[in-house]
Amino acid sequence: MAMGLLPLVLLTLSVFIYLVSKMSWKAGAFLNFLAGLFTILYVFTLKVGTFEKLDLFGLKVQFEWTNVSFYFSFVSLLVIVSVMLFSTKWLETQKYRASYNMFLLMVTAGSLGVFMAADLITLYVFWEIAVLSSLLIVPMEKKEARKAVVVYAVMSAVGTYAFLYGTFLAYQRYGTLNIHGIAQGMLNDTSIGFKMAVFLLLSAAGIAKSGIFPLHIWLRETYGLAPNAFSSVLSGQFSKLGNYIFLLVLSVIPSLKVFSEVTVYSGIPLPNYILIALGNVSIVIGTLMAIKQDDMKMLMAYSSVANGGYILIGIGTMDPLGFEGGMFHIFNHAVASAVIFMAFAAVIYRTKTQKISEMGGLIHKMPITFLAYLFSIISLAGIPPMSGFISKWMIYQALVRKGMFITAFLAFFGSIGSFLYVFRPLAGVFLGQLPGKYRDVKEAPAVMLTPMVLLVLISFFLGVWPFPILQTIEKIRVDLDVAPSFKISDPENWLVKGFAGSWNPVIVFGLFLVGFIVAYILYSLFPKPRKVDLLAPHREEGTPINIYTGGEFIYNPDLYHYNTKFYAGFERMYEKHPSWEKLLKMSGKLFHDAGEWIHSWFFEPSSSAYTFWVVVTLLLVFWVRW
Repeated sequence: MAMGLLPLVLLTLSVFIYLVSKMSWKAGAFLNFLAGLFTILYVFTLKVGTFEKLDLFGLKVQFEWTNVSFYFSFVSLLVIVSVMLFSTKWLETQKYRASYNMFLLMVTAGSLGVFMAADLITLYVFWEIAVLSSLLIVPMEKKEARKAVVVYAVMSAVGTYAFLYGTFLAYQRYGTLNIHGIAQGMLNDTSIGFKMAVFLLLSAAGIAKSGIFPLHIWLRETYGLAPNAFSSVLSGQFSKLGNYIFLLVLSVIPSLKVFSEVTVYSGIPLPNYILIALGNVSIVIGTLMAIKQDDMKMLMAYSSVANGGYILIGIGTMDPLGFEGGMFHIFNHAVASAVIFMAFAAVIYRTKTQKISEMGGLIHKMPITFLAYLFSIISLAGIPPMSGFISKWMIYQALVRKGMFITAFLAFFGSIGSFLYVFRPLAGVFLGQLPGKYRDVKEAPAVMLTPMVLLVLISFFLGVWPFPILQTIEKIRVDLDVAPSFKISDPENWLVKGFAGSWNPVIVFGLFLVGFIVAYILYSLFPKPRKVDLLAPHREEGTPINIYTGGEFIYNPDLYHYNTKFYAGFERMYEKHPSWEKLLKMSGKLFHDAGEWIHSWFFEPSSSAYTFWVVVTLLLVFWVRW
């Protein structure tokens, strides 16, 4: 099969799967999974350097398969196929199952088309297919999501139309839509202002889709109100479309050479610095806002804002370590956030709530889900031996080498803050006392646990042996001429090399393993805490309570689980902070009120008002004519 036909085949297959799902949603979901599995296997057979042109109903589209295409396609498909497997059971809770199956495969097709596109119009067409398909999935579960879809659509439109305008400007100037042709045209162009305009317009699509400040406001409610399994796709895969645009404008179009005349500091051009500054703000806003969320899905939405900032900073430095760290963090965030959202979906599947303050103690009922969440937040927070540590370590190394100490401080602030916000669901949902209403809750079904466990194992393996993915990223770095001579991965000596030292993940894993064994031995030797029944009036017999109550009777144990206002002290520090969302809502209300006022002048319900404006209009016409 020709490479360019892959997204088209998937689009056609999505309609067939819709028809099958109308008869049997389980068969449709399973076919979806098989289609995704076939696709992820097929991309491994494609040869780098393949270029194809297709004529689709008069529209000439160009496809190219590069190391960049492979990397983004693999990351995206890994997440989507995992969610497809998860959905074969989870989908029983949904109403629009056939539509969900169809649109999820259309998102897959659109995303692959974006990564394979060799020209900006082809990229735009498949971008719109992916975006529109996701827009139709988001409101499927909750009516409240319809408002979120409007905000999502507006933010997407801002980025998309800016991208399209930048595309037309580039075509008018350089006479080509081919990405490499535009890159060459910008290299030869001497107008800094024009090149800057094209750069920022194209970047707007990445800013919107990655949830980077100031176009981040759609993430919270969209991720929070979307169907629970699809939130994994939005965070783990869909945001990577925006990351791809950043790679396009920063590296495929070589920003260091294109803007060499406007270098600001340490060899980094002004346009890159603008994006890095937005990444800094995104890290701070995402971290602070995540800490105060009681809705666990909205908490992770803000986490995605912060992690999008890390990726943008890493790629924006165009430093070999920063570039590889940013690219590796694309993978780490995709896998970790996908598992976390699937863990949340499993919890909601059993408890029917996503409020942290309404849960607790689920570690006893859903231990595998707890472990999947635990290892994923370890990776997301950048703690060894998970793979998330390596990508952040590389980004920090690059920032220190470049002398970007403010950015390094903000990035480190985000990492410290991530410990706080990922701990909130850990303590509030899984630890503490189990509310009586969840006494009969069971672990998630095996088919829902399987993709979570597999993704955690992949993240763990790449934390101990990251060289397969680092070598893939190094190929991309060489292709894009980002310090191609610098060698980072050294599998023969088990080293990830930096400028200020090296990291040996195998030895670090060995130390962690020894520490775990020693801790387990000590735990086994010493007495363990026990739970006893403290029967009191108004308490159900047989309900255990920790002996830390000191023998006192507790009449309502649910109230003693500390998961409400978890970080009240921190929240008070910035409870009156200026809000970008409030500003946009005020602006929206202002325009709405102005529109109502104008409407009242021209559309009064009385016939006399209509007569008045008809007469005025006729008089103006006669006056202008005569």
